[in-house]
Amino acid sequence: MSAVMTKESGTQLLERVVIGGDLSKLSNPERLQYYSQVCQSVGLNPLTRPFEYITLNGKLTLYARRDATDQLRSLKNVSIEIKSREVVEGCYVVTAKASMGPRQDESIGAVILGDLKGEARANAIMKAETKAKRRVTLSICGLGLLD
Repeated sequence: MSAVMTKESGTQLLERVVIGGDLSKLSNPERLQYYSQVCQSVGLNPLTRPFEYITLNGKLTLYARRDATDQLRSLKNVSIEIKSREVVEGCYVVTAKASMGPRQDESIGAVILGDLKGEARANAIMKAETKAKRRVTLSICGLGLLD
């Protein structure tokens, strides 16, 4: 693949990713280009690794890391409020509310507590909060597809 892509090859790349939803079908340079284009389209710095590749349902996809949502909240002036923290049927559930201008959204983050104790339990509780904040940030910013 040449360093400079033509408009047609860029369109074909986008079609393969958007329609197929599987980044594993792309070459390494195409994946890098896609990663960079996603970062650019939402205003994120690719050098901070806001996304990572994960395999989900047999498809390689981008996962928005906490770095991505932290940057998005700063860029788009999103404020977060934790509405509730509760244990429901052995799951620790956190509900986060996001506000961006007049728009508001809510989302949950949940983890199974099971028999976790000590540091493992504390980490699970923190993970639930991070999940809730991450999910509601992506949703209010119109990037739910990355969740």
